[in-house]
Amino acid sequence: MNKTDVITKVSQKSGIAADICEKVIKAFEDQAGDALIGKFKGDKNNRADMLAGVTEKTGLALEDCEKVLTAFEEVFGTGLSDKLRFFK
Repeated sequence: MNKTDVITKVSQKSGIAADICEKVIKAFEDQAGDALIGKFKGDKNNRADMLAGVTEKTGLALEDCEKVLTAFEEVFGTGLSDKLRFFK
């Protein structure tokens, strides 16, 4: 599954336009990198912090960002379990 496939599936699951989904996923990728660096520094991040950061970076409604990220988690989890069969 490539990035375009992921964005398409996330858009279908969330009911939000693909271009907005792509924007949210990009912001998530940026935010996740920051969170990972923070983790190594001993910072504690949680889903609410991640969602707030994505919302701030995109300028989109919190509810839309949450729908997209929830759909992204589902699509990513399914894709990963399909690749790594022992997680099923």
